[in-house]
Amino acid sequence: MTLGRAGRAFASTLLATGLVAGSAAVGWAASGPDASDPRTQPASAAITPGSGPVSASIVMPVTLPTTTTGLVSADDLERYTGPFGSLTRQLDAAAGTPVAIGLDPMILASIRVLGASAPESATQWLARLQATSNEVFLLAYGDADLVAAARTGTMADLAPSGFGFVLDEADFSEAQTATPTPAPSATTQPDPDAAPPYPSTDDLLAWTTELPRIAWPGEDVGSADLAALASAGYADVIVPSSSAGDPTAPLIALDGIQGIVADDELSDLLGAAITEGSPAARTAALDALDAAFAAETAAHPGRGVVLTVDRGWPYALPGLADALARLDATASVGLVTLGDILATAAVPGGIDDGTATPDRDAVFTGLADDAAAETSFSTVLDDPSVLLDERRLERIALYGLAWTASTSAWDRAVSDFHTRSAEIQSSVQLQSGSDVALLARNAEFKVAVSNSLPYAVTVRVVVDPQSPILRADRAIDLTVEPESTGTALVPVEAVANGEVEVLTSITSPTGVPLDSGHASVTVHAEWEGIGTLVIVIVLALVFAAGILRLVITRRRARAERRAGAEAAETAETSHD
Repeated sequence: MTLGRAGRAFASTLLATGLVAGSAAVGWAASGPDASDPRTQPASAAITPGSGPVSASIVMPVTLPTTTTGLVSADDLERYTGPFGSLTRQLDAAAGTPVAIGLDPMILASIRVLGASAPESATQWLARLQATSNEVFLLAYGDADLVAAARTGTMADLAPSGFGFVLDEADFSEAQTATPTPAPSATTQPDPDAAPPYPSTDDLLAWTTELPRIAWPGEDVGSADLAALASAGYADVIVPSSSAGDPTAPLIALDGIQGIVADDELSDLLGAAITEGSPAARTAALDALDAAFAAETAAHPGRGVVLTVDRGWPYALPGLADALARLDATASVGLVTLGDILATAAVPGGIDDGTATPDRDAVFTGLADDAAAETSFSTVLDDPSVLLDERRLERIALYGLAWTASTSAWDRAVSDFHTRSAEIQSSVQLQSGSDVALLARNAEFKVAVSNSLPYAVTVRVVVDPQSPILRADRAIDLTVEPESTGTALVPVEAVANGEVEVLTSITSPTGVPLDSGHASVTVHAEWEGIGTLVIVIVLALVFAAGILRLVITRRRARAERRAGAEAAETAETSHD
């Protein structure tokens, strides 16, 4: 999604990071495989059980520290993909070598959702990864614990449901349509500075690889977990050799899925060699790894083996380049790709029952219960995805295998998830009110509903009088704006006078209960008639008083005129 700008800056990235992929990788990429060296032949010739050196394939994860959001912020991406960032160091260690990379797709999504606003170092890092010759397969999102998902029936929940809540249209061009567009000609090349097209969820998680879909669970994987992995679409699963009975072949045919056997002893020795910071200690560890390969070649010449790099954090991997250089120069081992291993024939096999994790499984079952409750609650929203997509990512993040290094931090993160789930489910509530007096036969019963979500919600308000003296006509649908309170006016009819308890409830439009409460209502249906009569009487009295006043005023005026006339007549008589 960010290839235009990132591809243009690819060359400068290589200069900025100093080395293409560490000393061993540079040597491998610069010289290329020697066609005469049996250690670097394609699978048809390199892996020849019974003769020649051991053929070793190394698988390394590229992941990030724990997160509770399921996405990496722009600031963190800039730090991780900077010249000395952890993602840069991981890619430096492996790029251009036969090492297969297990990539956390959360890294892809975190860069791509930012579109044109993604840090330049991040888009350059992604372009460099896409340009490398390494085989890359995708881990579960967030490097999630596939075993926990298999045991709790939540495998399908590990796929993000959408990223619309974090996408900013200003960072993208218009979405691509299904209408085919002509390929750009030499004179009409796309603008490398143009924003990428608005992506779909599939676009954000897409990665092209020739490898099959490979599951890389934790070491507690057992035979009962395989069916769920196969049902989820995984063709292969990486299993520890100790669990598989240390077979002499790197591939075993399991029930419905193929096992890639990771040699525990050799992987541990490789881990010791690549994590040592002291040159002397690293040399000693490499000597031990070299000796182990020599012994393996003597015991099982020509066999293929798979080594895995531990998921431990941080990934400084100071010795991986040295280890690759040492193995490349060792006569008892030849480095091959994971694809070479997968091209060999699988032998019948099986794995043990794995390690039971009931307490851990119970946590994920609880998280699933929260998610189910939130899904039911979200029917108050016109578009539930604005809430559920983000919560899905937050839940997936808690499956991350990186949490196993800090159980106390994981416990706190799980507790925070439960707390937030409870807040969401109680975010739409009835506002409690005082007792109500109804003074009319037909009235409107007021119900106040509060909404603390940043989205508008629609609820159905139901008033249910617990006595026949009051009757509610119908339910009312009420839309409450974000972080505000709305009032529903429910028509009610008084049948008789008295006290009645009214049960008020709100549900989602689909009937999911949200909240309920009681109110005491005093019904005085006759007061409406009495009040009308009183008003009529008062008006009549006022009208009568007005008429009486008018009559008195007129009589007084006539009397005054009569008295005046009489006075004038008397005066005239006296004058005569």
